[in-house]
Amino acid sequence: MNSLDLKSGFVAVTEHGALLEVTLDRPDKLNALSTEMYLDLGRAVDHFRARDDLHALLIDANGRAFTAGNDIGDFLNADPEARRNGELSAAMQLVHRLLELDKPVLAAVHGNATGIGTTLLLHCDLVIAADSARFYTAFINLGLVPEAGSSLILPGLVGRQNANRLLLAGDSLSADEALRMGLVAYRCGDDELREKALELGGKLAAKPPQAMRYTKQLTRHGADAIREQIKKESVLFGERMFSDETRAIFDKFLNKR
Repeated sequence: MNSLDLKSGFVAVTEHGALLEVTLDRPDKLNALSTEMYLDLGRAVDHFRARDDLHALLIDANGRAFTAGNDIGDFLNADPEARRNGELSAAMQLVHRLLELDKPVLAAVHGNATGIGTTLLLHCDLVIAADSARFYTAFINLGLVPEAGSSLILPGLVGRQNANRLLLAGDSLSADEALRMGLVAYRCGDDELREKALELGGKLAAKPPQAMRYTKQLTRHGADAIREQIKKESVLFGERMFSDETRAIFDKFLNKR
């Protein structure tokens, strides 16, 4: 493998021929994503894009959950000035990298996919959900607003009512509901998830790569609108993140009061 310097200690990469597997590996924290983990994921995506011999990317996770979402401690330690200046978070920088990819991205989800754990999937080409998967955006219950372009993408993907189950009502969706709505492409048992994901990833990686790139370009619409929506969301998200209302929710969450 070409040099890939990952720094967090919680993201692992494995090559399977032309398939690159990127695994969230912070199981004791339910794979809650820190800033350094987002930066590592961005490094892995850049590495994948630069390698002509890698043709498909698989994102998966170790432990009981896909991810518990953003590390709340990182939210509390975020720089308000950077957000006020419109600087994109490490999470949104990762989303932009995925938006720019012309190679296929697959995700394999088990357990809870909270917050970015659900919205990140909107930027993957195919998603396999294990029976245990649960999809929950969480933002409204934390006093936050949607991110990663989800306020634009979700209504078009699953319909306005279903989108508002996630974004307004704060509902959790089962794997079966996610499959029916079109949020995921496949469903399987937990014990076969990784096998199925590697099989599908290998299948994608074996397709003619230039035809794959052109097909992805042709089927991906509205990227500029999504980028603009991410900017709008990020301004409001930053405003809400430093509001008294949301800081009190974070404090209660961290102190379990």
